[in-house]
Amino acid sequence: MKKLWFRRFLYAVTILLIVFIAIFIWADNELNKVLGKSTEVITISSIVKPSKIIQIKNVNILSEDCTFFIKNQDIIIKNGKIIRVGENQLMDSTSIIIDGVNKYLIPGLIDSHVHLKESQNDLFLYLANGVTYVREMAGRPIVLEWRKSIKKNGIGPRMFIGSPPIYSESGLTGYYYRWTRQSVNYSTKSDAQKEIKRIKEQGYDAVKMYGFVTPEMFKTTIEIARENNIPVIGHIPLVNLKTFYHSGQKEIAHIEEITVKNMEDFGKSISKNPKEYINFLKVRSEQIAKKIKENNICVTSTISLIESLPKQRFALESRLKEIELKYANPEIIEGTPLYKLGWLPGRNGYEYDGEDKPEAKKISLIFWETYAEAIHIMTKALIDNKVTILAGTDANVATVVPGFSLHNELVSLSKSGMTNSQVLYSATVAPSSWMKSNTGKIKVGYNSDLVLLAKNPLEDIKNTKTIEYVFFDKYMIDKIHISTIFKAIEDANNKNRNIEIDQYIN
Repeated sequence: MKKLWFRRFLYAVTILLIVFIAIFIWADNELNKVLGKSTEVITISSIVKPSKIIQIKNVNILSEDCTFFIKNQDIIIKNGKIIRVGENQLMDSTSIIIDGVNKYLIPGLIDSHVHLKESQNDLFLYLANGVTYVREMAGRPIVLEWRKSIKKNGIGPRMFIGSPPIYSESGLTGYYYRWTRQSVNYSTKSDAQKEIKRIKEQGYDAVKMYGFVTPEMFKTTIEIARENNIPVIGHIPLVNLKTFYHSGQKEIAHIEEITVKNMEDFGKSISKNPKEYINFLKVRSEQIAKKIKENNICVTSTISLIESLPKQRFALESRLKEIELKYANPEIIEGTPLYKLGWLPGRNGYEYDGEDKPEAKKISLIFWETYAEAIHIMTKALIDNKVTILAGTDANVATVVPGFSLHNELVSLSKSGMTNSQVLYSATVAPSSWMKSNTGKIKVGYNSDLVLLAKNPLEDIKNTKTIEYVFFDKYMIDKIHISTIFKAIEDANNKNRNIEIDQYIN
């Protein structure tokens, strides 16, 4: 009898173990699938050829402070570097000549907050949109490999790569986040020392702080990162603003991080007290901005995403029709049944899924509209107090299409109170200076990351979309090349699509 019972028990345990393993394998596959790796990677080396010498003639070039255009300038690029700038430069018979008459040359644009995941075609979406530098804010080993490849062959945007996000959970929770979020997790000083040393050795450029790190581990991370001469960037963890100002973190990854902390200080329901909260923020925003400026902390914008949230929540189909959805990686936008990680109806984590009652929806809408208004108020305070703002988009978060989204972000910054000159500065000089990169200006000795526009962006910031040529390293692409790249990415996406999106395409 005992033997029979034991056999039944062993049989049941074996079945449960098999089911558990099967579920784990399925879940792991789903988590990897939504990174976008399975979409065919296009090849652009056949249409993009290196050029030893390029000369752009009689063009208007953006000044180093982004405040005006200098007329009738010649730019000579040799082996990926700007070697001459000025009027009436002698032509080299071996040069490729670009006519710049009545056109406008700006530095290559920089998106300071992207998530490449494992979606390699996004690199080409950035280039085709004039984005020649990206700052990856949740890096992974494959992105480090892509950067090595780009340094070798030059075909792709330059990259600053933050580490996987830092968590401070212990035990099974820590393992869970490490698995599901590809995070770095530690809860002791010794483990922190090992992990941050490993981050530096692997080649990451910064430690990415996440929002749920304990005050103790936050302080420990800052200290150890300083010892390893690597900056800490990203979210504001579980500390108040007063503690954060003097922490030593170099950057805040979203303006909304500041307003969220301010909402915590408000201590009341935003939905029930929206006007009171807005007045509360208006009073405090100047003081907050001054403290951020005093402590030399820069802030990345991601305003356009926040502006989209009321629509994503209550008018998602309308929002999807506003974006270049067909170029977004299908595996990323389709998400997974595990949790709402996608962009489409029924799969979008921002979409309203609460009580189907008019009053409940109204309360939620009030919150999100107030949330977006708060971002604009805080942004204006940062601008007025001359805080360094880096234009960033949070690309590959729901409805934020890589490359295209930066142009939307520039418009959002303009609407928030920046002059067009300041907007251009936030996407060129400011991030380049912060990253200590030899880009961001049209200047002798600088890298040839440039964008030639048909219209003046100082007159209308939307003119950053009027791209004629993009120059990067020893390469350049024109409008025909750009159309070819877009078509190839669209075709690759369609081959890997499980959900048709025609109804969301205008």
